[in-house]
Amino acid sequence: MADIKFTGNLGRDAELKYTKSGSPFMSFSVADSRSRKTEGGDWETLAEQWLECTIWGSLAEHYDGKLTRGSRVTVYGDFMSRKYEAKDGSAGTSLDVNVKGVDILPSKNSNGQQRGNQQQSGGNRQPAAKEDPWATPAVNPNNGGGWGNGPDSEPPF
Repeated sequence: MADIKFTGNLGRDAELKYTKSGSPFMSFSVADSRSRKTEGGDWETLAEQWLECTIWGSLAEHYDGKLTRGSRVTVYGDFMSRKYEAKDGSAGTSLDVNVKGVDILPSKNSNGQQRGNQQQSGGNRQPAAKEDPWATPAVNPNNGGGWGNGPDSEPPF
């Protein structure tokens, strides 16, 4: 497994489920796509990868109802690919992420402006263990989101 951080859009609403032993988990898929502007001024998608994401434990319960189809998110976690055989006998590869954290990014309206007071980057992800390379400090809502010196501070990446 390797660490991964990527930004994309949810392809379906995240589903909170429980294992037979009662442990919560949530699964969802995220499209990570690359686009470019053509000479004619139109946008074209160069590549699109779907990543299957799973969140475990109390973090899954924390995100219940917050990860909906179309939401723009940054996902942090462990990446792995696995081979599978489809019901029709064809072979494929699944790109899977064991999620350690999710930032729900503000969406934009049709005029390109940010909409509403949605959860800001870094403000909704629970802090992870110290050995987690993607860990960020806990966010104090009284200091403008925790990144810098005010509510308009940019995240460090």
